[in-house]
This record gives sequence, C-alpha cells and structure tokens, in this order.
Amino acid sequence: MAVTEQLCRAYQRFFSASHPEANELVELHSKEDKSAFLARYFQHEVEKGAKSVERFLGLNRDWVGGRVLDYGCGAGGLTIRLAEHANSAVGIDLEKYKIDYARHQAQERKITNLEYICYDGGDVPLPDRSFDCIFCVDVMEHVPNPDHSFQEFRRLLKPGGLLLLSFGPPWGHPHGKHTWTRLPGWWTHLLFPEKVCMKVIGLPDATWKGLGLHQLTVSKFESHIRKSGLQQLCREDRIHRLIRPMKYVPFARDLFIAEVIGIYRNPI
Repeated sequence: MAVTEQLCRAYQRFFSASHPEANELVELHSKEDKSAFLARYFQHEVEKGAKSVERFLGLNRDWVGGRVLDYGCGAGGLTIRLAEHANSAVGIDLEKYKIDYARHQAQERKITNLEYICYDGGDVPLPDRSFDCIFCVDVMEHVPNPDHSFQEFRRLLKPGGLLLLSFGPPWGHPHGKHTWTRLPGWWTHLLFPEKVCMKVIGLPDATWKGLGLHQLTVSKFESHIRKSGLQQLCREDRIHRLIRPMKYVPFARDLFIAEVIGIYRNPI
C-alpha cells in the first residue's frame, strides 16, 4: 500500500489544480471560519445560479411563473435566482447551517416569494403535486438513492410538471471524484484504490460515499431515469469539442462526458 500511495502522490505532480475558486472555498472551509465560508459559498451559488437559470431558460420556459422547488439548494443562491422568475420558490437541503444562512439572505433582500426547508434526506415533507417544476442542479451525484429521489420528484410534480436537471462531472470523468484541489490527476479515483486516495487527500478514515460521492456514471443515471417513468424532453451531454465523437461510443463515453443536462416531464 505504501508503494501505491507513493505512486499516487507522484501521479498528482503531473497535473495542476486549476480551479482557484475551489481552492479558495476549500481553504476557507479548512479554517473552520463558517461565516467567511458561507459568504463566499453563497456568492458562488448566486453567480452560478444566474448562469444555470439562463441556460435552462434557453431550453424551456414553461416553468416561468409557476411554483418551483430547488432540490438540494445548499445556501440558497440558486433558489433566489429562481424566485426572480417563479411565482413562488422553495429550497430544500440537508444542512441546517446552510438553510439558516439562506433564510437570512432572503430576509436581507426582502424576498417574500420563497421559503427554505431543512429535512433529513428521506421523503420530502411537502404534499403531492405541489410543484410545476423541480430544479436539481449539481445534486444527483451526491444522492445515495437516486431511485428514491426520482420517485419523490414524480410525487411532488403536478401532472405535466417539469424536472430541470444537470449534474457533473459524472463519476467516470477524469475529475469525477470532485476533489479538484487535492487530487488533480485525471482518473485518480479509477486508477488507485479508495484507501490510497483517502490517504493522499488527508482523510485516511474517509470513503467516497462518506464524502458524498456515490459513483454515479452517465450509464447509471440513464438506468435510473428509465426506471423513473419520467418522459425525456431534451438532453445535452457536455464534452470537450476535441473528443466530442467519444460521447457516441458505448462504455468509453462514461469516461469523457463532463456534464449531463436534461429536461423531463411528469406524465399526465
């Protein structure tokens, strides 16, 4: 194991951690300065949320003016952006300290058409057919039971309601392990044992699942979608233009698709 660990560390030196924003967030989080971390994290969400909303507006506008759920809302930056276009918006997340921060930000901005809910990750504590649309952005790869989430989406959506979803990078991608700063090496998580990766990260007792990564590949995602009964309206697979043909090659495409974007309808 020691030799494998040395090889893993040596492998990382061939790559650079070229995500300065991720570096900043990791540094703030490691200092345990929760207020500074949340402020920067929230700002990141607001900026990224604006881009997500703009992208989905370009694909489908049927959700505008409806009641919208932001599933896995974090500190609520995307939810605030959704509230600008929806009649009402709800953000839901597991982490109470982020939900508390989101509520405070909404109050500071005097936004009255949104609310935030903290829950335990089981059944969503909201009635059936509550929403015209559900946004699920950069969440599915962190969900331990996607089938349950999709069942909940169908329950919560009105007939004909929309699921607007994106996630990435999937597990098979070179950066599918999401540890941009500590494991910059391409496919490190596939090339080296889990225990070795955890030691290099500096968390020897951790696991990928413990870090919130449940090895969701593109192929696995497609299997979950088929079982869900949701109707696909639109699907985009983001991949570097130089290797774009790879997304049509079975098995190999799981290793190169960087992001999945989809719009799905709850059957009427």
